[in-house]
Amino acid sequence: MIEVIVNGKRTTIASGLNIKEAITALEYKGEGFALALNGTFVAISTYETTIVRENDSIEILAPVQGG
Repeated sequence: MIEVIVNGKRTTIASGLNIKEAITALEYKGEGFALALNGTFVAISTYETTIVRENDSIEILAPVQGG
């Protein structure tokens, strides 16, 4: 198990997960979101090859509607 920060809140997930697996483990079910790892945008095409490490910061950004 490792500790990560997700949207400003510290949480624990299994070690060795990639971004796609981490999203599933965190039970995030939103659609059409962007994700940043340690302040850097992560392209969907690299979710399966980007490994989450101890103390990483994950920001899941959902689109906001308004006008």
